[in-house]
Amino acid sequence: MSARIPANGDANAGAASTTPSTDLGLKGRDLITIGIFTALYFALTMIPMFVSGIHPMVWAFFPAMAAILGSVPFMLLCSRVRKPFAILIMGSVMCLITLTGSFTPLIVGLFVGGALLAELARYLTHYERYLGNAVAFAFFSLGWLGSPLPIWLFHDAFAAHIAQAGMPAEYVAQLASVSDPIWMAACIGATVACACLGSLLTRALFRKHFERAGLV
Repeated sequence: MSARIPANGDANAGAASTTPSTDLGLKGRDLITIGIFTALYFALTMIPMFVSGIHPMVWAFFPAMAAILGSVPFMLLCSRVRKPFAILIMGSVMCLITLTGSFTPLIVGLFVGGALLAELARYLTHYERYLGNAVAFAFFSLGWLGSPLPIWLFHDAFAAHIAQAGMPAEYVAQLASVSDPIWMAACIGATVACACLGSLLTRALFRKHFERAGLV
């Protein structure tokens, strides 16, 4: 018997079967990866949070310091899970583990809003480009502004809140040193700048170490 020559439709089907999957749905392995890097992100960004009790000025720039330390797990997550909703899940988890009572709506709004803008930036760059991930990280980093923003938006209520929570009277009095709105602008600007710097540093680490180790 002579060999059967496939019709054009058969040939195309064979070619299609070798095409990489374009399925953008999250799988179980993706969810595990998101969980791992979310936990790492939280652990690293808690380091500057712990030292923010030294002085309100340190607290004011906590989001900027968190942007430097949190860039590695965030950018690694972007490189490992190139699908929608990964960052939104990360932001939602951060909301759940950073609830602080009186100012919870502010924190939730900033984290969820930043995560949605991050998702948009990744979508527009097809989840593949460094620039899209870097812009996404800048948006996501704004979520931590929910921690110091009450210093300026709700100064009196915030001072009473932390005094009731057990902060020393000297620390509460020092809030006046950073209560000027210019420090709020500096906090936001520093956070965006440090997010960009963190993305650049992480990109260098990707090239020198992570690619060699097969992590990206």
